[in-house]
Amino acid sequence: MYKIVLITSIVLIVAGMLLTTFSLFSPMWQIVDRPKLAEIHHHGLWWDCVVPDGTLIPLQYEGTAQTDEQCLNKFDPLVLSHLRHILEVNDQSSKELLLHRFLPHHKAVIFFAVFTLVFGTIGIITGACSPCFPPNSLLYVVSIFMTGACSMLSDIIFIFGATKDSKTLQQITLKEEPQIQNRLGIACYLHILATSFFTLALIFSIGSAYLLISSKGRGSCCTTKKEYLQQYRWQQEAARARFSCNRNNCRPIVVVEDDIL
Repeated sequence: MYKIVLITSIVLIVAGMLLTTFSLFSPMWQIVDRPKLAEIHHHGLWWDCVVPDGTLIPLQYEGTAQTDEQCLNKFDPLVLSHLRHILEVNDQSSKELLLHRFLPHHKAVIFFAVFTLVFGTIGIITGACSPCFPPNSLLYVVSIFMTGACSMLSDIIFIFGATKDSKTLQQITLKEEPQIQNRLGIACYLHILATSFFTLALIFSIGSAYLLISSKGRGSCCTTKKEYLQQYRWQQEAARARFSCNRNNCRPIVVVEDDIL
């Protein structure tokens, strides 16, 4: 029984780590719709994209409208120079572009994601070795707890930062673009799904630890069937040695030393 529970928890950890890794490289953490410009801005952790929304473009924007997806790195010198210029001139109509910066909640997600992957890897190793040494199952529970905690902290920090960005955009008076909308992207929801996988893995890891420590399942180690039979062959009823001999050469010999007499 414990094997099924343990394997299920490891599978959930692997799935959560894959989702976490995929979300880190996705630009769709935060999405800003700009219908007046017929653009959708995808804000990622370390790179951003601007894509057309597919709607009819007004004639006054026809010459400058985007026709294909354009992606830029947040650390691009041209991007940093343009953002610095916006801050210097205090251009209210371009405040949305400030979301293209490497913001604190982006740093927090990357920071905690690294520890999520590290603790997840440690958890997989300790979980795979726990049948051979049942106390490892306790370390397995601790590793999965730290994995889920780091992932959950990154979700909370990013959602708080994205909500703060939404309030900032609402406070800006955009006469030319009053319908600007800000929402969470699919990458954020994938990361939240990974956190739920880690939480389920924690529950299953607690169950496997309980079964390993308290049940008879801990007796079956990681050895092969042949090694197990060789180790416990004398405990089997059919393999017990029988000694029954009435001859003199089968009787025990007692040796008495001279010092005792």
